Amino acid sequence: MNESYTFLATTSSVTPPKVELPQYTRCYDVHWFLAHNITGLIDRKLTKFEVTVSITWSVLFVFIMLTNSLVLGVICGKRSLWNHSSLLVGSLCLANIIYSFMFVLPVKILNIRNSLYSIINIYCQISPTIIQFAFVCCMNFHICSISLEKFVAITSPFWYSQISVYKSAMFIVILIVCWILPTFVAFLPLLIGWWRICPNYCLLSEATRNRYQSLQAWHIFWSFLMFLLPTIVIIIFYIRIYLVARDHARRIHCANAGIQSTVTLKATKAVAIIVGIYVVLQSPYNIFQVINVIDSSVIPRRQRYLIREWLAYIASWNSVASPIIYGFYNKNLRSSIIALVCRYKSSRFRNVSSTSLLSK
Repeated sequence: MNESYTFLATTSSVTPPKVELPQYTRCYDVHWFLAHNITGLIDRKLTKFEVTVSITWSVLFVFIMLTNSLVLGVICGKRSLWNHSSLLVGSLCLANIIYSFMFVLPVKILNIRNSLYSIINIYCQISPTIIQFAFVCCMNFHICSISLEKFVAITSPFWYSQISVYKSAMFIVILIVCWILPTFVAFLPLLIGWWRICPNYCLLSEATRNRYQSLQAWHIFWSFLMFLLPTIVIIIFYIRIYLVARDHARRIHCANAGIQSTVTLKATKAVAIIVGIYVVLQSPYNIFQVINVIDSSVIPRRQRYLIREWLAYIASWNSVASPIIYGFYNKNLRSSIIALVCRYKSSRFRNVSSTSLLSK
């Protein structure tokens, strides 16, 4: 009895180890600034540069909506296009449209900023970080999936042409990965405690412990998952597609020997256009991000924001180029779009001619 009492006494005197909670940068409060008559955070007028940015991004927003809505509408409206290839293109168009509404419109055009409402402040924090990363990564994953689909179609044409449960299940898994994985990774800094949301100010609070290393690791991982990995996959698949197409052209015994060179030339042009436009639009922004995080002194501080803004603008034009490219190289989709445009022109000409006859 005495021994047990002695054991309890000794254990109760031992203090438990202190658990260090993550320390974060300060969360500001808009109400505090307003109480001290600092109203510039909410009532500030837009600068000339911000007005220019809003106008240029508005042009991009219109082009994104026109091209992607046209392709997505044609796919949804024509039952013959309800196949796996068009499904991936339609899902890509849907991602582009949601990206334009959830990031381009509020952040770049409306210039969302500090507000008295917590929901606006929270959205202001997650839109240029979480939402941008999630949807850009989602769109690039879709482009990878389309290259995978083209590769399977040209290397295994008999299996691809068959209707099977396994093929449908594979495409469903691909779509789930394209949408769910980028969303999960985008929220990862919040889940592991690197970031913390401040409800009363448009600025995320960051963990102060190893802050620079965490920020550096996250941006490098961001560029790898969002750009480098999809680029490597796309280049590998399309080079393989080009080699298979060239081998198929060599095996065709034709009387005209120029047909082989024509087929090879078409395959080369297709690969160069698809890969080239993607790399040219996406590379500058991601290279800039990595350089800026590794050594920010390389780029002058005054020009850093301008360069980032315009490189992000150029990269976002991929949302306009992708539906045009994949719609053009999808034969059934291309013919359906051309038929729709011709039908619209003929109906418009018929209406104009009938109006002119009535006027006479």
